[in-house]
Amino acid sequence: MTSRSAIALAIALQTSIAGAAPSTTVPDIPFEKYALDNGLEVILHRDASLPLVAVNLWYHVGPVNEPAKRSGFAHLFEHLMFTGSKHVGTRFDKLLESAGATNVNGTTSWDRTNYFETVPREHLELCLWLESDRMGFFLDTLSAEALEVQRGVVKNERRQSYEDAPYGKSTLELLDTLFPPGHPYHGAVIGSMSDLDAAKRSDAESFFRAYYAPSNATLTLAGDFTPDQAKRWVARYFGSLPRRPRPTTKHPPAPPLTSMIRKEVVEPVELAKVSMGWLTSPAYSADTATLELAAALLAGGKATRLYQKLVVEKKLASEVEADLDPNSLAGVFTVSAVAASGKPAKAVEAAIDAVLVDLTLRGPTQAELDRARRRVLFALMSQLQQLNGSDGESGRAGLLQRFNHYLGDPGQLKQWHASLQAVTRDDVKRVLTTQLAASRRVIVTTVPQPKGKQP
Repeated sequence: MTSRSAIALAIALQTSIAGAAPSTTVPDIPFEKYALDNGLEVILHRDASLPLVAVNLWYHVGPVNEPAKRSGFAHLFEHLMFTGSKHVGTRFDKLLESAGATNVNGTTSWDRTNYFETVPREHLELCLWLESDRMGFFLDTLSAEALEVQRGVVKNERRQSYEDAPYGKSTLELLDTLFPPGHPYHGAVIGSMSDLDAAKRSDAESFFRAYYAPSNATLTLAGDFTPDQAKRWVARYFGSLPRRPRPTTKHPPAPPLTSMIRKEVVEPVELAKVSMGWLTSPAYSADTATLELAAALLAGGKATRLYQKLVVEKKLASEVEADLDPNSLAGVFTVSAVAASGKPAKAVEAAIDAVLVDLTLRGPTQAELDRARRRVLFALMSQLQQLNGSDGESGRAGLLQRFNHYLGDPGQLKQWHASLQAVTRDDVKRVLTTQLAASRRVIVTTVPQPKGKQP
């Protein structure tokens, strides 16, 4: 597949959003997948239309693998991996910057940690050396001082994202109620302050040895490279790293809620907010495509049910959102609305419920479903214009990684596209009745703190 074909399809889908029928075809992302003797998986996707290569490395480790009382460790490690390695020292960012690299970053989700960059094709070998050095020789430079510095960075990030962010405490309350103590997703990806404080250098060493091994990683290259040369470089820089057993961490899927749970959180904000959350089936289960479209039906643009009813018609809310976050143990489906000035949270909740009840009983119109499908398909196809997305799991390299991680097969794009195309109005009604039932949700109401009591 070339970038030209991806752009053409994206333009066609953009046109379809205006009212034409959604596209029924999807291009391939041609790839080759193989493994080194030490267990490292390698996925190659060649596209010579631009002189760039995306390097995208996934370690199959996240909070789902963290030891008890060490929440946030996977995300802490994401930061630590940029602090140095034996042969590179602290020059990782400087060397990539001097090579003209872009989109240099790492991210952590509940199920994986990734590291990625996009480099001019002539600097692919440099990039592979850099990534292999921190995979194989990170512990040679890990110090107690580096751990302490990055612990402080992560704790500050937590404050900015949750404790001090508007509605941040409410978000944590929702997640921690959906995933109770003892569940590997409890505490959000970033972890708790007490667990971060408790982390020791010996914990970091054990974590690295267990999970940062070739056998627990997948390297994807996407872009303009010569496959035979790329294979030689991969073998040269990664092949000598020792094989270690791939760790196994087994958790049962999150049990569904059997009754509605209500929580209130007082925050120093001006406007009330109502957030609802449900646990849904794991990523790429039979209903994942339907849940994606249900989120787009509810709040994927200004023509959707929640926006029209709460913002336009009743003027109860200033903004509405609906989202699906699919993961290996459970998906998290959320619906939220920030109240308009002077509007009570109870009225906002009642209006959300009215929309959900009507959609459950009647289902969407065919026009609504087609509009939601066009939006989701356009977002999917737009990723094909990029080698690497900004989160490391979008773009072509990210899609290959994501399908490989959750389904064991990087070549699932056509099947995923087909599942989105196959969703019917009855499917939406069924999912709303079962997985998104009112009795299976958590409702968190954000109550504005009285002005006299704000800090």
